[in-house]
Amino acid sequence: MSHSTPTDDELLLETDYTSYASSCRDPHITPTNDLVECRRQTGHDDTHATRGGLCAIRWEVQAPRVA
Repeated sequence: MSHSTPTDDELLLETDYTSYASSCRDPHITPTNDLVECRRQTGHDDTHATRGGLCAIRWEVQAPRVA
């Protein structure tokens, strides 16, 4: 199954309507050293995102580390 990359509008809509308790909350440090958390619905398997004003801040899902 092919997944298309979500648009900023789709990500913003999802983050706006996902409660904090139901959100992924994967942490990310932005290039400006701000700590943000993914506000997409828990269980997504593609791009992480949160709102950054009028645009979406997005980052990639990282593969788990193997010890």
